[in-house]
This record gives sequence, C-alpha cells and structure tokens, in this order.
Amino acid sequence: MALPSLAQAQTVSGWALNRYEPTTVGDVFFMSEHPWYSSTRSFAVGFVADYAANPLVLRQEFAAADGSTTSATTNIVSGQFVGHLGVAFSFLDRVGLGVSLPVSFVQSGTSSPAGTSSLGPAAAAGVGDLRLAARFRIVGHSDRDAISLHVGANLWAPVGSRSNNTGDESVRVEPRITVAGRASIVRWSAGAGFQVRSNIDAVNLAIGNEVRFNAALGFVALDDNLTIGPEAYVFSAVRDLPSGRGQGSAAFQTGQWGAEVMLGAHYLVSDTILVGLGGGVGLERGYGIPAGRGLLSVAYAPVTRALPAEPSDRDHDSVLDRDDVCPDTPQGTHPDPTRRGCPQIDTDGDSVFDLDDLCMNVPQGEHPDPARRGCPLADSDGDGVFDPDDQCLTIPMGEHPDPDRRGCPDGDRDHDTVLDHTDVCPDLHRGPFPDPARVGCPLADRDHDTVPDATDACPDVPGAASEIPARNGCPLGGVVTDSGRINILNPVFFDTDRDSIKPQSFPILSRVADVLRASGFIRRIRIGGHTDDRGDHDHNVDLSNRRAISVMRWLTEHGIDATRMEAQGFGPEQSITSNQTVVGRARNRRVEFVIVDPAQPENTMTRSAATADPGEIRDSGSRRRPTH
Repeated sequence: MALPSLAQAQTVSGWALNRYEPTTVGDVFFMSEHPWYSSTRSFAVGFVADYAANPLVLRQEFAAADGSTTSATTNIVSGQFVGHLGVAFSFLDRVGLGVSLPVSFVQSGTSSPAGTSSLGPAAAAGVGDLRLAARFRIVGHSDRDAISLHVGANLWAPVGSRSNNTGDESVRVEPRITVAGRASIVRWSAGAGFQVRSNIDAVNLAIGNEVRFNAALGFVALDDNLTIGPEAYVFSAVRDLPSGRGQGSAAFQTGQWGAEVMLGAHYLVSDTILVGLGGGVGLERGYGIPAGRGLLSVAYAPVTRALPAEPSDRDHDSVLDRDDVCPDTPQGTHPDPTRRGCPQIDTDGDSVFDLDDLCMNVPQGEHPDPARRGCPLADSDGDGVFDPDDQCLTIPMGEHPDPDRRGCPDGDRDHDTVLDHTDVCPDLHRGPFPDPARVGCPLADRDHDTVPDATDACPDVPGAASEIPARNGCPLGGVVTDSGRINILNPVFFDTDRDSIKPQSFPILSRVADVLRASGFIRRIRIGGHTDDRGDHDHNVDLSNRRAISVMRWLTEHGIDATRMEAQGFGPEQSITSNQTVVGRARNRRVEFVIVDPAQPENTMTRSAATADPGEIRDSGSRRRPTH
C-alpha cells in the first residue's frame, strides 16, 4: 500500500500489518470460508506460506519555493513473509472451532525517514495475534446443498507486537455471517464481517473498526479433488477521521479501504492432504494492501468418505432393494413369480391369490364355485338361490316362491293377483265378482255378461247390469256387457259432419248410464269415436274426437262422474270392416265403450253397434236412405 502524503511529521509505531486472514484449515478457498463439519472431516491441521509485496509504502510530497511539488516514495515494508499455523476440528456436524497463529519470518524494507515516523520493517521474526475462530451451521451443508447458512466469530488475542508490525496489542473481535453452497461442478461462498478494533493513528491513517466482505467461486474437477477459481475481499475502516485529518467517517476514503483479488486452487491428495496455491494483486491503497501476494498451503485434512453402503434390504425378505419390485413389502411365504420380492396379491381377500383367482375383485365367500376358482357361486337374480339350482336364473323368486320350481316365483297365469298354487281357477280370471268359496275363481256367470248367475235375472242370455233386480243381467234397452265392453245394439246418431247428438240416441245413452250406475266395479271406461275413411283424415280424427267428447259430456250431465270416463277420437284408424261398401262404412262409423279399469282378462274386439250419420242409419239390420 502507499501511505498518503504527510501533512506533518509524526512519531508512531506499527500495527497488525498483514491483511491476509487465512480461512479455517481444510477449507477449499483462501479468502472466503467454505465451511466443513464433522460429517465431512473431524479435524485438520496445516500451514499457509504467505508472501506480500510492498504492503507498506510511504509517499511524501514537498513544496518548492517556486510553488511546484516533488514527491519521494519509501518502501517501508517492501516484502513480508508470514507463515500461518492452523488447526481446526468439528463436532455434532454443526459446530466448528479453529486456531490460527501467524508467524512473521522476514520483513524487508526501509525505515521511514527521520522526523516522519518510527515505521519500519521488523528486525527479527515474531508471532502475530493468535486468532480463535468458531462457526455454527444454521441450515444446509456447503458441499451438499445449493445454499447453506452459517454464523461465526473471530477473536484475536494480542500476542503480537506493534513494533514488529504483527499485532495491535489489543483484543479484536469480528462476528461473521457466511453463505455457501455447491451446485453441480461449482462451489461458491460469500461472507461479511464487522471487526471491532482499537483506534490507532498512524501517519495520516485512521485504523480502527472495519467492515469486511469476501467471495469466492470455484470450479470442481478431477473427482471432486480439485477446486480452482477466483477469490476476492474488500475492507474499509469505518471509524471517524482524527481531528486535523479530515471530517466525517473514514469509510472508503483514500488510504482507508482496499481490496485483493486472486486466483486460487486446492487439490486433495488421497482424501488426506490438501494442497493449495494462489496468487493475486491488491487494489486501492488501504493499509496493509500489498501490490501482490502469493500463497502456498499444505494441510492434513482427511475427509470422511461414506463407505459403500451394504446392499439394502428394507423389508428383510432376502431380496435386495435393487432387485426388489416391492422393497418395502416382504415377499412372504407366497412370493409373486412375476414380480421379484413381492408377495402374491389377494385383492378380494378370499385366500385365493390373484394369479389363480378368476374373480379377483369378488370374494369366493362361503359358497365357492367349484368350476371357477376364487369365484362365488353365481346368483344372477339375487334371490339367494344359486344359479346351478335356480330354475329361473334372471327372475327372483320373491316372497312367494314356486314350491315346484326352485328359485322361481309362484305364477299368476290368469293375472288376477291370486298365485297359481292357491288359485283354484289358475287359468280363469276371478273377475270383478270373485267366488268366496273358491279362491281365484269368479262367481258363476254362464252368459258372461259380468252379472253373476246368483243375481242374474237372465242367466243364460247376455245382458247388462241393472239396479232393478228383475232386469239385472237381461238384454234390455239394447245394451249388453261382454268381453270388456259395454256393447250398444243401436248406434249413436249425430248431425251430419257435426258433434251434436240427435235426440233419437238419448234412450240408448240413458241405458249406458244405467249400466254404469249399476256396475260400481267399473272404475273407468274409454269412449272411443270412429269414422270411415271418406274425406280428410285429420278432419275425421278431429270429428271423431269431438263426438266422443260430446258423448262423455252427455253422460256427465246425466249423473255419471267424469272421473270414470275418458274420451278419444280415432278417425278411420281402427276400422272393423272394409270401407269399400256403404254397409262397411256405416259399421265403421261408431261409438265404443271399452272398460279400462278394472282391466279385463280378454278384450276381444266384438263389434255390436256403430255410429251413423243420418244418411246411414242401421237399426237391427234395417237400412234407410240418406237424410240431410
């Protein structure tokens, strides 16, 4: 470094001149820590040879009578060779401690001119201030993780001498923080510290408290043994300038700060001996900054290499993890022949392994199928009777099983809700008047007019119900109940192409109303309107529908509950005979009364009457000419 020009002659002594503070023994950088702990190595001991060129230079300026200035430079310490002895150890993989003792072997140079100061090179070898270092790992490992964080501190014991430029003769303390890491082939480090240092005034310098920043970047090669890359540090005094030498802080003032950069390399020999070589230059003129520096280090720093792990067998099934498809599940007594180290799987837990289980997702249960291993006997209809014994595979037997056919429900052939095995008449619907003496049978009705013989005044002639006992079941008024219909023997007459009912049809409709009143079992009928195929189809459908509604309206007006009836027009769509003749067309024009509820066991399409326009009037086979 070059001291500033003197403002006046002073008498001072030296200080801890050498600015190089070696990293903890075993680190792979010279100037910036790359911390290691006990999982990497337990201890290290070593030596760093340090040569600094021109670390202390005095430059004087003189004023001549003519106003010009001249200068003179004195290399007070032109060369300084220091050896740093160090030892370090770590425990708990988190705490590191170290000791470093600098020894100044040789200092060359020229004492400052008489009357300026008492600075000069040391006359003999001497020790410097003893440094005690501690660091603590907060998170991460510098050589395993991309980033790690560490805190620590340095403490210098004042065993050096100011007269030998090896010590401040006062205690120094420096708390530090370091971040470091490893990413692929790159090691890196950066740190900062604040050194608490006693004030020393030397020539025009204000030596005292300092801040220090350092960084390093190393590229790794040769199986992680070689680390090479640039390193640097910057420092500055932060005390106030002494009175008479300026005003304010000395921070980053000329002569009060400086930096060094270098290229360093470390190589680990046989995982034991760490050898380092580095060299660089000084920047700025901070006190102790040399023009150039060379470093050579040798340390015994054995690393703890993880022994090759014995082949792992986490599940202890004698199949090594590298070959085990199921490394965390023992293969057990029934290993899977298709997946080494795995047990056979029994997905449904029925003790039949999947490789042999034809129903791997369905337990075989208490009734296994002898023909399909691992499967339960099938019960397709879920009625509790297994398929091999079930005579109705897809029909559950229900609450009333057929005693003659296992797994089948009891039948009801005549659909009268009386099951066949209790039905005395299994093929005959019990009808609206069941026989109380014979379950499932209707009361006798020889003429099939829905009036039982016991109350039928005409038991051998089909008729219709009547509220008058003497007429009940007799064919009076042209109305007969048969085959699920109320058949009218005379047609319902309407005005031509209209839905108005002619009065001559009121008697037959009155008889229909009488039958409905007398037949309480009939809950609903459908009144159907029909036409022949002459004229427009849609018009005929509409006309037939209106005529059916007119009949329903007439019956409602004459005491029949509308909820017992529905009306629908079919137009020509349900012809009962050919429309090619006048007679055929007349028969197709009709009104029908079909019993809908209760549903009739046989709804034969017997036609006994038809609707006719006035021009086509049928009455007991007679024929009249059209009237308009």
